[in-house]
Amino acid sequence: MTFTGDERAQSVQVGAVLLFGVLIIAFSSYQAFAVPEQNREVEFNHNQQVQTHLQDLRNAIVSVPGQPSQQAVSVQLGTRYPSRLVATNPGPPSGLLYTDGTTNESQNLTVRNAEAINPETADYWDGTAPRHYNTGAIAYKPEYNVYGEAPETVYEHSVVYNQFREGNITLSEQAMVDGRDITLVALNGSMSRSASDSVTVDVRPTSQSSRTVRVTNATETSNVSVSFLSRLPAEEWRVLLEDEVDPSPGNKSNDRYIANVIEAEGPGSLYNVTVVFERGATYRLKMAKAGVGTRVASESDAYLTTVGSENVTVAKGDDEEIVLEVRDAYNNPVSDVEVNGSVDGSNAGSLTTDTESSDSDGRVRFVYETSQSTTTGTATVQFSLDEINGSFDGESPEDVSAPVTVTEANPGSGGGSGNTGLTYNEDAIALNSNGNTDGGVDGGVQFSVTNELGEEITITTVAIDPVNDDIIRLSDTFSNDRDPAPQENEVYIQADTNGYTDFGGGTDVPRTVDVDSDGSLNGPNPVLSDTSTATFHLFEFIQDTLFGSSEIDMTGESVTITVTYELSSGGTDSKMFTVTPGGANTNEQPNADFTITSDGSESNGKWDFDASPSSDPQGDIVTYEWDFDEDGIFETTGQTVEKKRVDSGTVVALRVVDSEGNADTVRKEVP
Repeated sequence: MTFTGDERAQSVQVGAVLLFGVLIIAFSSYQAFAVPEQNREVEFNHNQQVQTHLQDLRNAIVSVPGQPSQQAVSVQLGTRYPSRLVATNPGPPSGLLYTDGTTNESQNLTVRNAEAINPETADYWDGTAPRHYNTGAIAYKPEYNVYGEAPETVYEHSVVYNQFREGNITLSEQAMVDGRDITLVALNGSMSRSASDSVTVDVRPTSQSSRTVRVTNATETSNVSVSFLSRLPAEEWRVLLEDEVDPSPGNKSNDRYIANVIEAEGPGSLYNVTVVFERGATYRLKMAKAGVGTRVASESDAYLTTVGSENVTVAKGDDEEIVLEVRDAYNNPVSDVEVNGSVDGSNAGSLTTDTESSDSDGRVRFVYETSQSTTTGTATVQFSLDEINGSFDGESPEDVSAPVTVTEANPGSGGGSGNTGLTYNEDAIALNSNGNTDGGVDGGVQFSVTNELGEEITITTVAIDPVNDDIIRLSDTFSNDRDPAPQENEVYIQADTNGYTDFGGGTDVPRTVDVDSDGSLNGPNPVLSDTSTATFHLFEFIQDTLFGSSEIDMTGESVTITVTYELSSGGTDSKMFTVTPGGANTNEQPNADFTITSDGSESNGKWDFDASPSSDPQGDIVTYEWDFDEDGIFETTGQTVEKKRVDSGTVVALRVVDSEGNADTVRKEVP
């Protein structure tokens, strides 16, 4: 049998060929268009992820000033494409994480015209010699297969940004300038890592502490300035610093102190950017050095300075401790450095040891002792990082010359200002704020102190801690459109030079108030000459109640005040006292006292604090409160605190409160 014209077999073959061709074309299209687009999305998402990792790295670096331990940050340099059954992927994309300029000594951050307020620190920070610090950037350069327009992500000078061919986009804010606070973290070390997997970057604090140095312009015609090399031009730094640039230079009430941001030509593609600060202000300079990778240079001692008052007074037959600190070029402590000491002159007292080594806080403690035959008057004690010989120069950074006044034993209470400290005059009263229409609640507190230190002082901070925990706020009744005045600001200090702080909507207490910078409206630091009296006005205190908050009558309410001040001769000190407007309540005031003990060499830096030596005429002490960090705020309670880790030299305060709210405080230094 034959089938004329039957072509079915040929038709099947042609159909199969056509179908196979369609599949080939579809697969080719998928491979050529769909796969790259999907891979591009993978690369884009990875790029977003790595930008977040760079911001984590930035946070680790800028936190070095307050972070004593090493921090590890993971950065995913590359990524992987999803597995495919019918298509192929190119090799996994990678990325390069590298440092730029961090070991090039010519690539510096430079501080100019900054003179320290402390005279001994000013031997190093004298305002004439520019201070140079090597630093640079750390950058991530992607090596993608498809996402060709991906940016290079860069960290430098506290800022992370994306660098595109056509411009830059910042990913973080700057952390260098905040009002009068200047925080500079130099980046040092060498690193270059290229991979498609993640790498761990260890950020090592090479020089760090939370210490600040107060500086100002060295001359009336100079400005404190900070210069650095950057991939960003000055115009972009002006945007980053917009909230700190003073729109009306010289206006000290707006908490903006940058006078200008200027630019000069730098090497290669870098810009030389300079931030210029206003004259006549005191700036808090905090510096640190972070190391990444290899070739991280360590820091050695750069200068020696005093801690506390330089004016030491000791009666014949007594002794007095003199504390100094060894610091590196970043103003941070250096341990295990030998310091030499000597008393200049004959029959002028002596030091118990001629050499001491700096501890973990960079501090050395010498004891100056006298006998009954020691000559009265002023003796000079010399300290040096070098041998004390004919080349000793008290104005060099390595040398410190400390005057010591030797007085007759038990000199009595003769005339003159004496050296009894900053004295509270026991005159606290409760007052109603001027213009307050609340019915006459005396919610404000006024008291005075007298300077009996024998020299001029500048008040810097005031810590305010009410005994009554229901007192939660301090808020005046006036807006900031009025001229500052007593009882019209939260804190107003009448002295030879008046100072004030206004918080606008008030501030929570307890709180330490930095008089010249904390508020929305600030005056200068109050200055108090020898024998002068300063009157403090705190208005007004607010209590928490079941029905909200309201002003509280401060009569009989105790408040612990800690006044910190700088002495004209250099150094910083403080005075703590408790004010009770109207005097003590029904009970007589208690007496605070405590002991500090340890297990000796087995203590591992931990101490036991026992307030049982405290007493009260009525025997009704109800609260024992402790301040272990010298901020004037009492955070810990209990009659005893055991195994507390506190550094030697720390001044610990105890406040005891009786059943009527009467309080007493005492401070002691940890051995």
